[in-house]
Amino acid sequence: MSLRLKLGINFIVLLIVFVVGPAYYMCQRAVFLQKEDLRSKILDLAKLSSQLIDGDKHSQIEPRLQSQGTALYKEIKAVLKQIRDTDPIVESVYTMVKTNKKNIWMFVVDSGDRKGITAYCGERYDISPFPQMQVAFQMPSVDKELTVDKWGVWLSSYAPIYNREGKAVTIVGLDVSAKSIQRMQSLLYKGLFTICAVGIIFSLLVSWLLSKGVVRSLRDLINSVKEVERGNFRQKVKVRRDGEIQQLASAFNKMTDSIQETQSKLQRYYLETIKALAYTLEAKDPYTRGHAERVRKYAVDIARRLGFPEDNMELLEDICILHDIGKIGIPERILTKPSSLNPEEWEIVKRHPAIGEEILKPIEFLRPVLFVVSDHHERPDGNGYPRGLKADEIPLLAAIVSVSDAFDAMTSDRPYRKAFNKEQAIDILQENKGQQFNSEVVEALVSLLKEQA
Repeated sequence: MSLRLKLGINFIVLLIVFVVGPAYYMCQRAVFLQKEDLRSKILDLAKLSSQLIDGDKHSQIEPRLQSQGTALYKEIKAVLKQIRDTDPIVESVYTMVKTNKKNIWMFVVDSGDRKGITAYCGERYDISPFPQMQVAFQMPSVDKELTVDKWGVWLSSYAPIYNREGKAVTIVGLDVSAKSIQRMQSLLYKGLFTICAVGIIFSLLVSWLLSKGVVRSLRDLINSVKEVERGNFRQKVKVRRDGEIQQLASAFNKMTDSIQETQSKLQRYYLETIKALAYTLEAKDPYTRGHAERVRKYAVDIARRLGFPEDNMELLEDICILHDIGKIGIPERILTKPSSLNPEEWEIVKRHPAIGEEILKPIEFLRPVLFVVSDHHERPDGNGYPRGLKADEIPLLAAIVSVSDAFDAMTSDRPYRKAFNKEQAIDILQENKGQQFNSEVVEALVSLLKEQA
């Protein structure tokens, strides 16, 4: 048997063992991670959605068909539609209550799906086949696998909605169509099919064209596959002028690019959903409406004044919009309290940086600036929260957002006081620089404000 034939046979075996097998495993792993990311995403969305619905108001809607004409029904339905429309993969959002029969619930308000099909108020629904749905009044939950009912095939999440006394009076559910999930998965399987087909064809040709240097090229490819198997989808094969090896390396790189692009799109969908919910939550309170946008503008202007690179600005803008996203997890009665907070309430408010950090952790490209969310209430004198950092321990970007946040808060009306004018706010910043605020950042903001006067 000739060397080239032996090489061809060995190459095919190596291809199957080290490329096709790991690539199939990688694809299966990517599908699994994609589904888990989607489950985590829609579970977070259900939790956030439950914060946007007033449980006491919802309890006033009687679960019967005639209620669909009431103003309160229409108001809550508008909120559900807005939640549905924040993300293109969400098919419908609805609320349900229990009946006096076990595992028989009733729809109350339904946003309707994207085909216009809506469950009517009071329509009964047997939840016996859906174990995750059965615990929805006790805690947020999400289906482990796709479920089937008379409307189609879905992946759904649920979260309880509480009244003023803290009792779960209804649940909110979100449905994602199986078609959306299958569309994402088909991209991964197409990539796997392409790399396998190209690899097998190439292996038949390479044995007659290469006898020297092929081992080195294969080693590079195998190492790259192992890196991708570990989750490093940015790994690329170095392309050499080796004919068919170059084709295989290019096909491999295209597949990793495709997987990375799919991951990036999922993270971007999640980011846009979180942004939309942040804007919706902010818009509910006339005292904070527009706060995030103003903080973004101040922070970007300060960062440019201090010489931050322009390619950091987009990340800074995103994180500024979301710097207070953790307040979604703080009760509304505390956020809008017209008087000073008591010590217990203040401790609850202090949790919002950590809550915000947890909400944004799934977004990989935001991780380099997540410290802005967790540290924007730290103070140079060490009296900030949540970690009590001091002086240079506080990242400069976090200090920039801290000053921007404080200045906008001081120059805006709040339930417990009227807004300060610009000069008063500047005086407060300068009086507290080096203690509550970073001195360099305060001077940069004051300089900008004087130029704009």
